[in-house]
Amino acid sequence: MPSEEVILPFPTSGALGEATQVRSTLLASSIASLRRHDLFDRYVALLSHEHRDAVLSSVAGQWLPVVVGRAHYQACDQLGLTPAQQMQIGAEVSIKIHDTFLGVVIRTAKQAGVTPWIVLSRGHQMYSRLFDGGGGVRVIRYGPKEARADIVGIPLLTIPYFRNAMRGLYQAAIALFCVQAYVQEIAREAAPTRAALRLSWV
Repeated sequence: MPSEEVILPFPTSGALGEATQVRSTLLASSIASLRRHDLFDRYVALLSHEHRDAVLSSVAGQWLPVVVGRAHYQACDQLGLTPAQQMQIGAEVSIKIHDTFLGVVIRTAKQAGVTPWIVLSRGHQMYSRLFDGGGGVRVIRYGPKEARADIVGIPLLTIPYFRNAMRGLYQAAIALFCVQAYVQEIAREAAPTRAALRLSWV
């Protein structure tokens, strides 16, 4: 393995723990993408009755218990989409979220010719806007255009759909600053609430 450099360590404020809340913006963007793909009606039919109102009536910027996020992503998982389709929806969500939270930064960076490291170095800010209560992100540089991202403490990672959507989210974020981005999960290091992603771009 090439020389490694931790460019974004895990948060150091106490134990990482697990996220207990998810931002409604993430779910709302996901649902909007399902609508664009004509999947909304099937999705609603699969959504648990217990959490249906909480999912569908949430307003932008609201914190929701992670169990509500689980209900959303479990319904998405039951749609039976291919991993590629799940990644595509995750990528669409990523573009919407990054435009919302980092729009000015992204536009300025594009004009300045900044590389994907701009997004990767802001992993803590993005994480804290989407999840609360625990967990975090670490980024390791393997080379000029190669890195690894470790995401820990997200209970939603037990759902295959969410894992693939997360890959799509990272791929789209990196692709904002390069010609082509590639994201692969390091399967041997996967755990119920942890994912390790290999990132590269040209």
